[in-house]
Amino acid sequence: METLVARSIFSTATGYIRRGGFAWTCNPYVGCTFGCSYCYAMFLPQNRRPKQEWGRWLQAKTNAVELARREAPRLAGQTLYLSSVTDPYLPLERRLKLTRGILEALLPYQPRLLVQTRGPLVVRDADLLQRFHSVRVNVSIPTGSEKVRQLFEPKAPPLERRWEALACLRQAGIAVGICVTPMLPLEEPEGFVERLCAFDPDVLVVQDFHDARGCFGADTGPQARRLLAELPWTAHDYRRVHDMLAQRRVVYEGEVGFFPPPAAPTRSAHRPADAMSSRL
Repeated sequence: METLVARSIFSTATGYIRRGGFAWTCNPYVGCTFGCSYCYAMFLPQNRRPKQEWGRWLQAKTNAVELARREAPRLAGQTLYLSSVTDPYLPLERRLKLTRGILEALLPYQPRLLVQTRGPLVVRDADLLQRFHSVRVNVSIPTGSEKVRQLFEPKAPPLERRWEALACLRQAGIAVGICVTPMLPLEEPEGFVERLCAFDPDVLVVQDFHDARGCFGADTGPQARRLLAELPWTAHDYRRVHDMLAQRRVVYEGEVGFFPPPAAPTRSAHRPADAMSSRL
């Protein structure tokens, strides 16, 4: 791990995040040790290192909490995406607690908050998240196959731990989204569809592999494309799963699925901090 003294911790949203309705983004870290082979962030200007090194390095913004305390008043009632080019719940967060400190700084100002992660560590902060009036936690579950997960994102948390985190968050009264983005190959498509629909997340987003063919901006890494070519999975397979889901519930596809939580709680009841389950 490297350390970084940042000049600011909240940035004006750009690209699809801004188009989705967010005013601000927040990234407590630069880089990502989950290092998923398909991650678009390795292609963005923020990544100044060779793309083949993605996942092997991480910079922590050591003054992130101090900056958040100073800058949080600007975000009062506004929309915030946490995080856009890293994961706010990397393993190192367990010790550094930068994301937790940022949430504590934001709490008095009540931004409309979306947390985007694949890290089960998010459950640690459920006591804070349930005190936000407008919040949703999106968890990435790109496949139903642990074997496939290990091929494409071997350093990321196991799928079952993510499902458990979703259940704990929901039990705490926190709205949740599931992001099947991109949809990785599925060994049992019908079973995966059934599990998604049975869980019934507040928001469900799906997306096929995107390929910008080396153009500027988000892309999918060559290693992921090679893996995909070796497996029996095609755009037709993706569309079939999408259509099965769409027949049973509302499904957002691609960028349109990334939008802020509603200004007031809807289906998920907001509970005070002392109502936390002992499981958390």
